[in-house]
Amino acid sequence: MAAKLPLIARKNIRDEYEAKKGGLLERIKEYTGEDYEFIVNFQEKIYPNIDTAQSYQVESPGSIAFSAYEGLADRLKTVTDEGEDQLVKDFFNEVVSSRKIDILIEPMESGYTACRVRDGVLELVFKTDNYGTNSWYLTEKLINNLDEAYAETNKGELPLEARKGWQDDFVAKKDKLEADIAEELLGTKVTLVADPVAIWRTAVEEFDKLKKRDKDQIDLESIRRNMGSAVFSYFDGFRYQINYKFKQDDLMVETFLETAPSKEVRFELVPELSPGNSYHEALFTDDAFVMRTTPKNWYTNSSYVCEKIDTLL
Repeated sequence: MAAKLPLIARKNIRDEYEAKKGGLLERIKEYTGEDYEFIVNFQEKIYPNIDTAQSYQVESPGSIAFSAYEGLADRLKTVTDEGEDQLVKDFFNEVVSSRKIDILIEPMESGYTACRVRDGVLELVFKTDNYGTNSWYLTEKLINNLDEAYAETNKGELPLEARKGWQDDFVAKKDKLEADIAEELLGTKVTLVADPVAIWRTAVEEFDKLKKRDKDQIDLESIRRNMGSAVFSYFDGFRYQINYKFKQDDLMVETFLETAPSKEVRFELVPELSPGNSYHEALFTDDAFVMRTTPKNWYTNSSYVCEKIDTLL
């Protein structure tokens, strides 16, 4: 059993952590909609691993823990938009299924802090002998940390970063873009169609097929980070090209609509393109106009996918 904490440490824990943590738990509930529990164990897990030569670590273990948990509360305030973003709230609650948040001290090869989810517990980790160092950065990559934990049991499923980007960078802007396209099509509205789940699944499947030395051919990080903005750019490229090529000519517009009677413009990520295409392709198929690219060419020359749309009619 670890030695009893010195009086100065116990007093700091009582006054600067136990007496104040309720306010932080209330904030976390406000941002997540759920009750969470702090489970830091000062006696067994914190104090045996501090640097006893550092007076702050010796005398203020409670203040340091409070600061770490406060940093998490601040981060949740930001990523959940003060509790208004249901997507992020639901994902956080799903991954941190135990509703427990711990603080640990462990050896690290690099850096001073880490954040992870293990067995449903969110763990804020300091490097051995560096308890309290850079506590603000513990949750700097919280979204990525949640995604890493989620992927362990949900391989191929859409990560939070991609869901968030899809919501903010595509769905939120889609109606305006469809209206701009309708103007180019003389008032006829088309529907922009893309499936982020299918896009991500195709990307992961193709990445897994690559040999280790070739993994850099597919940038999964970019696909996750730019899910919404990249797909938006492909559709905005379509808008630009019909503006440039059609010039609101009634015959061009009529022919396009006849060739795509479903009035759908689609974007798809596919394992490979038709022969003769390099970065992307555009075609009329299944009564729709379809733009395609591959994981290896994600977000490359997205404005030019439809540059030959007039010759396809």
